[in-house]
Amino acid sequence: MRSGVLSLISFGIFILTVNSVLAQQTDTLAIPEQRVPDTLIILDSNVVKRGWLSKDYPNPKKAALLSLIVPGVGQVYNKGLWYVKVPIIYGAIGGVAYAIDFNQTNYRRFKKAYIQKLNDEDTEFKGLPFDNERSLKILRDYYDKNTQLSYIGLVAVYALQSVEAFVNAHLKTFDVNDDISLRVKPQWNTDLLTGAPTPAIGLVIQFE
Repeated sequence: MRSGVLSLISFGIFILTVNSVLAQQTDTLAIPEQRVPDTLIILDSNVVKRGWLSKDYPNPKKAALLSLIVPGVGQVYNKGLWYVKVPIIYGAIGGVAYAIDFNQTNYRRFKKAYIQKLNDEDTEFKGLPFDNERSLKILRDYYDKNTQLSYIGLVAVYALQSVEAFVNAHLKTFDVNDDISLRVKPQWNTDLLTGAPTPAIGLVIQFE
């Protein structure tokens, strides 16, 4: 009887010891909970930006690239007076495109008429004062030159609107320091020949 009680006591002690060891191992394997400081939860909207367009805004290279892909998109990207600039851009492109079509059409007409005149055939300008080889050739060359100039104008408009987007994006980040001041003031200069005083305007740039 006594040995049985001792056995039960020993068994109980063994169970408690095993549970204690297992509990300690579980605690060592558990990942401690980490609390994120409240200051890290607050995010500055000016620092955290999403999307390709809003990232590092305004980006001059990105504005120029957008305008090269689609005219006027760089101006929309820069915001500001884009609603004024975009109609002007497309108005200029439309005007140059019309000039290309007009000059190209007339070039083809006078080229065809000139070839017909060389072959002693009637042209669509029959009876008109310029219905002769010399005049038709001059008119053909005139509209051919204007067609080439119109294409140059189209490229120039396309490039200028991209440059405008690039420059405008640069100006958005241009920092004017208050320590730099520009003043315009009247002054008198002396004429080197006559020695007489002459009025002038002076520009004074002051660095503080």
